[in-house]
Amino acid sequence: MTAEQFPRLAEVFPDLVIEIVDLLEPADGNLVRTVRNLRFYGRCTCTPTCPMLLTAPLGSPNGGVLVLESDGESVMFLHIHPAGPSDPSHQVIGIEVLDGRDLVLPPA
Repeated sequence: MTAEQFPRLAEVFPDLVIEIVDLLEPADGNLVRTVRNLRFYGRCTCTPTCPMLLTAPLGSPNGGVLVLESDGESVMFLHIHPAGPSDPSHQVIGIEVLDGRDLVLPPA
């Protein structure tokens, strides 16, 4: 399947994308644009309760984590492709939601 065959994360979890954009530094426009255009490849299947949402194909290389905080608490991890911040696209390969919320997939 090509990336275009997967829905945008903003279509599946619009409130989550808005929250991530709000938590990002306003000066990081490239990353904000990237998050708004991410594709949703499903949930990580490493364990039945893994909180990671895949925004790149399973098995994509992980170069590090960007921690998003709210009121001094870590609320999400953005897993960044190894090209990372040196790459203007800041490819995010996954989003790990840490606050225990249940992100329910909308009906197909």
